[in-house]
Amino acid sequence: MSKQKLFVDFDLTIADSIKAFTDYYNCLYKTYPDFKPANPDKITSYDFKCICPLIPNSEKVFGKELFFNFLELMPDAYGILKKLNDKYKIIIVSIGNPMNISKKILWIEKYLPFIKDCILITNEGCKMNKSVVNMKDSIFIDDIPSNLKSTNAERKILFGKIYPWNKGWEGEHIPNWKEIENKLL
Repeated sequence: MSKQKLFVDFDLTIADSIKAFTDYYNCLYKTYPDFKPANPDKITSYDFKCICPLIPNSEKVFGKELFFNFLELMPDAYGILKKLNDKYKIIIVSIGNPMNISKKILWIEKYLPFIKDCILITNEGCKMNKSVVNMKDSIFIDDIPSNLKSTNAERKILFGKIYPWNKGWEGEHIPNWKEIENKLL
């Protein structure tokens, strides 16, 4: 019998992109005269302008090597994904620009070597929509409601902390990997 598919988003689901972004900003802009350290807990917009005002184009940061050097797994993600891998066929599905997804696949190979399947969608402007992926009869975990709404997944789970850009989801919400483990294993 084949395993049920478990599609999992990358940014802010598996990897803490907000912390990596603020670490990148604090490292590169600390000598600027108008610099104020970025605090990841104070973010209110997905473009990071609210906490990283000196960066002219936040989308380009996600393709930088230094960003990936700062990138870490979300708390408990590694161990729980490893356990889930025994029960489910895990497929990482993520949207990014070409520089971002080329580095993302290398990061996944290094830090999550047991996950063999990835669907990385090149989408300039990062329109949040994953409808091109057939998720029929599967579970999908993502931090963006529009990504969840756009798919045909059987079970859709909003992951993580609630931010201004993901408010209003009326479906299932699981805030952390420990609770994912409790619900899916």
